[in-house]
This record gives sequence, C-alpha cells and structure tokens, in this order.
Amino acid sequence: MGLSRKQIIMLAVLVFGTFVTVLNQTVVAPALPSVMAEMSVDASTAQWLTTGFTLVNAIMIPITAFLTDRFTTKRLFLVSMVIFTAGSALAGWGPNFAVLLLGRLVQAAGAGILMPLVMTVLMWTLPVDKRGTAMGLFGIVIAFGPAIGPTAAGIIIDRATWHDMFYIITALSAAVVVIGAFVLQKGGDTNKDVTLDVPSVVLSSLGFGGLLYGLSTIGSYGLRVDAIAGTLVGVVALVFFFRRQLKMEKPMLQVRVLQNRKFLVATVIGMLVQGALLAAGILVPIYLQSLMGYSATVSGLVLLPGAIIMGAMGPIAGRLFDKHGPRVLALVGMGVLTLTTFCFCFLGPNMGLITLTVLYTVRLFSLSLVNMPITTWGMNALSNELVNHGTSVNNTFRQVAGSLGTAIIVSASTIATNASAPAMGEQAASFFGIDVAFAVAGVLCLIGFVMVVALVKNRPGESAAKDPDNARRTVLESIMKRDVFTLPSNATVAEAMKLLVDKHISAAPLVNAEGKAVGFVSDGDIMRYLSKRSTMMMDPVVMIMQTVDTDGGNKDFARKLDELMGMQALSIGAKGIIGVDVHADLPEVCRVLGENHLKKVPVLDEGQVVGVINRSDITHYSMEQYLAERGDEALATGSGEGQGPTKLERAEEAAALPDDEAVASSI
Repeated sequence: MGLSRKQIIMLAVLVFGTFVTVLNQTVVAPALPSVMAEMSVDASTAQWLTTGFTLVNAIMIPITAFLTDRFTTKRLFLVSMVIFTAGSALAGWGPNFAVLLLGRLVQAAGAGILMPLVMTVLMWTLPVDKRGTAMGLFGIVIAFGPAIGPTAAGIIIDRATWHDMFYIITALSAAVVVIGAFVLQKGGDTNKDVTLDVPSVVLSSLGFGGLLYGLSTIGSYGLRVDAIAGTLVGVVALVFFFRRQLKMEKPMLQVRVLQNRKFLVATVIGMLVQGALLAAGILVPIYLQSLMGYSATVSGLVLLPGAIIMGAMGPIAGRLFDKHGPRVLALVGMGVLTLTTFCFCFLGPNMGLITLTVLYTVRLFSLSLVNMPITTWGMNALSNELVNHGTSVNNTFRQVAGSLGTAIIVSASTIATNASAPAMGEQAASFFGIDVAFAVAGVLCLIGFVMVVALVKNRPGESAAKDPDNARRTVLESIMKRDVFTLPSNATVAEAMKLLVDKHISAAPLVNAEGKAVGFVSDGDIMRYLSKRSTMMMDPVVMIMQTVDTDGGNKDFARKLDELMGMQALSIGAKGIIGVDVHADLPEVCRVLGENHLKKVPVLDEGQVVGVINRSDITHYSMEQYLAERGDEALATGSGEGQGPTKLERAEEAAALPDDEAVASSI
C-alpha cells in the first residue's frame, strides 16, 4: 500500500477495532434462543438485546459530533474502546437478563462513538496520499463484519456458551486498547468552545427509549399501565425534542432537512426497510433453533450467504444507480423484498433449509437494491451545506426505525403466539406467531413499495432545480473538456475503431437521432470480445501484432476480426451510459468516478453529451483553488475570523468520496 511500518500498524489497530465493534452488532441473533432458554424470557423481551443496542447507537450519532470536536481523536478512540470493552465484559458475566442488557447498552455507547470517529482518525493521522487506500480498507471491514458475525457466533455458542462469545469480544477489544495507546497519534486540535445541548440529549433518549419500552411491554404483557405510560412519555418527549431542534440556531439534529420532500420520502422508505431487516435477523434464528431444533452454527450459516451478497452489492448497486437512476432499482428491490417477506409468512415445520436460505439470500439481495439508491437519491436532493446534517438525520432515523420496527414486529409474534396457544397448542402457536410477525413486516415493505411507485421518479431537470443560479454548472463547464467525439447508435465496430484511432481516444458515447446518449463503446470492449473468442489473453500490443500478421499464419484471427468490424458497436459496448448532469456538484462527480472505477465520465445536459470530465481535471482544479485561497484563509485564521468546518464534517466529506477523490477533497 506504500505505507510505512508505523502507519500499517496504526491502520491495523483502527480497522481491527472497528471490525470487532461491527462484528458485535450481529453476533447476538444466533445467541437469542440460548438466552431465552437460560433466562426464561420470551422473544419480545430478548429482542431488547438488539433493539436497545441499535437505539443507543442512534442516540450517540449526533452526540459524537460534539465529542469529536471537544476531545482529541486518540483519547476519544481509546475511551470509546474502553467503554465498549467494559460493556462486553459485563454482558459476558450476565448473571441475569438485566445485567446482560446493561452490558449491551454500554457496548452500544462505545460502538456508537467509534464508527464516525475512526473516519476522523484516518483523515487526521494519515498523509493525504494514503487516505484513499485506508478508506477502501475501512469500507471492506464495515461490509465484512456483519456478514460473518452470525456464523462466528453460532460456532462459538455450539462449542462453548454465549457468555464465552462476549468474553472473546472483550479480549479482542482490550487488545485494541492496549496496542492503540502506543501506536495512535494524537490527532487534530480540539475546540473547547463547543457545547452539547443536554436537554436535547435527554429528550431524544426519553422519547425514543419510552416508545421502545412501551411497544415492547405491550407485546409481552398487553396494555399495562407502565406500557401506556412509557409510550405517552416517549411521544411527548419527541414532540418537545422536535420543537426544540426547530427553534435552535445550531440544533443537535438538524431536522429541518426533512422539509425537503424527496429527502423525507427517502428517509421514510429507509426506515420501513430497516425495521423489516432487523426483525428478520431476530426471528429466523428463533425459528431455526427454538422451533426446528437446529444448532446455532446452522442458524448462522443460513444467514451468511445473504449477508455476504448484501455487502458485496454495495458498489454494484452504485453503478446500477448511476446507469438507470433510482426508480428502476427501487421498484425491483422493493417488489422482490415485499414478495419474499410475504413468503416468510408460510414458515412451518416442513420448510427445508435450502429453501429458507435461498429465500433469505434473495431477500437481502433485494434490500441492497433499495438501500443505497434510495439513500443517494434523497441525499442528492439536499444542498451542499445540508449534506452532513442529512447524513446524521438519515442514519439516526434508520437506527431508531430498526429498533421500533423490530419491537413492533416481534411484539406481534408474541401477541399472536399467546392468543392462539390455547386453541392450537404451544408448538403450532409458535409457528403461527412467526408467520404473523413476517406478515406485519410484509405490510411495512408493501407500504414502502407503494411509496416508491407513487413518489420516486426520475424526473428530468431535478439537478437544474437544485442549481437555480447555475453556480454548479459554471464550475463544471470551466473544468470539463468540450471536444467530445460521439458515434451514432447504429455505428459499426469498424467506424468506432476508426474514430478511436483518428482522435487518439479510448472510448466514445453512442447517441441516437435526438442526440441522447444510449450507450458507450471503448477499446476495452473490443479487446474483451476478441479475447473471449481466442485462445490467448489479448492486449493492444498483441492485437497490433496479430493484425499485421493477417497475411501469414493467423487466418483464424483475421476472420474473427473481420466479423467483429461489421458488428454494431452497441452490441459489444455498454447499454445505457454512466454520466453526470451538467448541474452536478464536484462531490457527486467524484462519487460517480470512484464508485464506477472510471478515469473520465461524460457530462450530460438533459441526456445529451456536452462534455467530458477527467479525474485529473478535478485534482488540478482542487489544487488551483487551494493555492488561490490559501492566502485568504491564512489571513482569516490570523485575525481570528471565521471558523471552518469541524473535524467530523471534514472527515465525513472526505470519507464520502472513494479512493483518489478523498485526496482531492481534503487538499
């Protein structure tokens, strides 16, 4: 990676620490049946181990912004890991459910700080030219940790106990603390003037916690006084919380972003999906272990393929989003998600393991087609200055929805089981309760599907509406190259190759009669076509040699080349086109380039190609802007005027850009 030994050790500590905490989020699901049996609690009570963890994580998201500015990154990283380690030890000890739950909540407080904090640490302690590599590795860990969590937990539980699982996590996180104390650098400066709005923290904790307690208690014990009181306290506290945020000049959570209709729709859809997602992760292990008698290892293995596919689909979904927009992906994703969720309503004693695994895997695959595109669609609707606030609001609300949705769905299972047990018997009632829970989850997914059909559109001119004064367009037009060479959609490969050779370019868009881009052909497409029909791997040099030798012994290659030259360029090129709107801002351009591994991308104006922008164009522009503004910034700093973005904001902005683009943004 080109990093020094010290940087590699530091990166390893940060990434491994994050891996342990992310892994911890999913290890509890296979342990729930064992916990329920050992401590004599029902599913509605046991689900607090997951929903309580998620809820504390959500509450910590806006608090972390204050902590990151107030304390040095090294100190905060170590403190958060110590808190997480203490919570893990407490959960491992867990003589009763209350202590186990307390341990999980303490774990969540440490883990909630860690995720955004590590991004900041990477930004501040690594040199600019190494940050892209570090962020790429960090992204892999975030995707990989939750995927292997259930399987690893299942293996440990079958060979030891769930107590030992938490003790292993304790040992791993303690090692991170000890090593981190020696290898981490101090990090950026602190700001002693930042303040935390304590009433907002109290109101949000009471609001979300009260709702979660009320809904869970109703599921377990019916309409008791404490359940009704908890729900009412939660609702009232949330009303005051939102009112306070709207009145504050610098709120803890900038809920004003929800006034943007597209962002609100995207957030609500994301909340519905998150609730249905987390509930399934709890119900499936209970079904497999408590009702079907399978081991925790088998339970984890059933969940594994779907989790891996969901993690791997992130960049693929990004590319599909850039090519087709949000509506197609969201319709397919929500449609399949709704269908597979309703299929889970028919779980019973005769359901095969393979069928269940396939259903669960397809379900998580469909989720990956919804999550990223819908979130990106909503975030793209916000202006640049609101993106950081939008990220915080979206993450917080999704986490809260995961907790509340899980509580509602699992409570529905408990209520249905208890109500039907006298007539159906304990075993049959338990199966019925699981089916009812998935029916409720299916209804939530159906609501999300209807919202996608009615409200998620690929409307032309949306980017222009966000850029009323053409400020973004002016910047992009000043950077992009206008000498774009295009081909008609019916061009042959021979015509495409002639254009590529004559103009010394590597690719060209294909346009229809109206001038709209419909495809893309490159020299790589030609190479791939020839290589898969030849006995050797082709490259440009080999191709030239083979072409020159067509009068010699390589008649077969000459024949293939002749066939290829007469084909339609669109038949071997990419259908559709990945481009950026002429009104897009530079972070969006960087995202498209980075996530699709492109060196350059066409610039489109209502579908027509008007230019092309390269990675190097953005890098040079960023450097020029930095050099031009450096003097003014130094003067402002010297006079004490102005206060730039916080460390967390700078880290979030850079972390949002993949690979080389993070470098450009941080200069």
